[in-house]
Amino acid sequence: MRKGNKMIERLRGFRDFYPEDQEIRRNLFRTMEETCREFGFKEVDGPSLESIELYAHKSGEEIMSQMFSFKDKGGRDITLVPEFTPTLSRMVSSRKDLVKPMKWYSIAKYWRYEEPQSGRFREFYQLNADILGSESVLADSEIVSLSAEILRKLGVGEKIKLKINSRILLDAIIDKFVNEKRREVYYILDRWNKLESNNRDDLINTQGLDKNIINAIASGRIIKEFDHKELDRLNSILDYVKSYSNVSIDVDLKIVRGLDYYTGFVFESWDKEEKFRAILGGGRYDNIIEQLGGEHTPAVGFGFGDAVIENIMKMEGLWKLEKEKSVFIVQIDTTGREYSKDVARRLRDKGINVDLNVMDRGISKQLDYAAKMGYEFSVILGENEAKKGTITVKNMSTGEQSEMSIDEIENIWKPNIN
Repeated sequence: MRKGNKMIERLRGFRDFYPEDQEIRRNLFRTMEETCREFGFKEVDGPSLESIELYAHKSGEEIMSQMFSFKDKGGRDITLVPEFTPTLSRMVSSRKDLVKPMKWYSIAKYWRYEEPQSGRFREFYQLNADILGSESVLADSEIVSLSAEILRKLGVGEKIKLKINSRILLDAIIDKFVNEKRREVYYILDRWNKLESNNRDDLINTQGLDKNIINAIASGRIIKEFDHKELDRLNSILDYVKSYSNVSIDVDLKIVRGLDYYTGFVFESWDKEEKFRAILGGGRYDNIIEQLGGEHTPAVGFGFGDAVIENIMKMEGLWKLEKEKSVFIVQIDTTGREYSKDVARRLRDKGINVDLNVMDRGISKQLDYAAKMGYEFSVILGENEAKKGTITVKNMSTGEQSEMSIDEIENIWKPNIN
């Protein structure tokens, strides 16, 4: 947009979605939504603005520093919502009549003022899926299975891996082998894959830790020397998910996630070569709802943003439009223009997407427009078709035309059988 002679740029970290990208994005969201509903989840939604007080003691310093916050006209401190879990917790806390467990999902926009980079923006869409009111390992297993099924339906199931861990297990290991230096170990594990081995050693020494023990934790070898009931929980999740899906899934003690949120089981999904950031992540957060004044409500869930999965689908050649039943109506003359209203209505009643000429232009320019917009077929209407109650269908790739009844149009999308 221009202001005088100056072009006004889009804000950094925000995105424009033109039709060709937005249609693909809608298909992404549709797959997420349909899969959630197949797993028995119900849709919820919340406001785009919340009181900063909601996040003050629940979201951690990082998210608090990234909020788009301001004072409203009433002088209240509010923020654009940076994540859904506090809103979800507030919603649960405010209702005493909810039947547990609740299986809820939402797809919405969120805002965080952080450094834009590949797979991370200041405004983004995210699927949130949560099971509230169950402590069972079955809830954990269903959450992970749901995430794996969405990835499979998106066509990337064989390209990703799931990593699971337990904060309870990791805390117990640290307390036994590292003299309860939890924060220091978390700090190192969270940065492990971002550092070269020499830098890791330097960081371990700086934190006053034993390199051999930290390496044993990071590699998972230490599990062989450790017996804990939380290992049984993780193995149950592994068995459940593997029986449901052929997704790659393993225990990885380096998966830590938010220290102020998660109370037990945690997990993430990555592309197998780890070229990108984590695709999705989540875990068990059993205390947040109670901290907000509600009853004790165990909960487990995950967040799945749109940015990283877009990068992966593009790399795999999967970020593309799906073929739809759609046509462009070309009007030859005044009679064809009048007739097109009835034809458009009847085709739309059949579930066919119909675009029609809304400008004063000739046949060739209408067909040129249809070709540029990528329509596979055009429906040509004039006085001849109006008199007979038929339509003429033009294949935009081959140029072939055939006259048919409106009811016969479904056949143009059927494969030819010789």
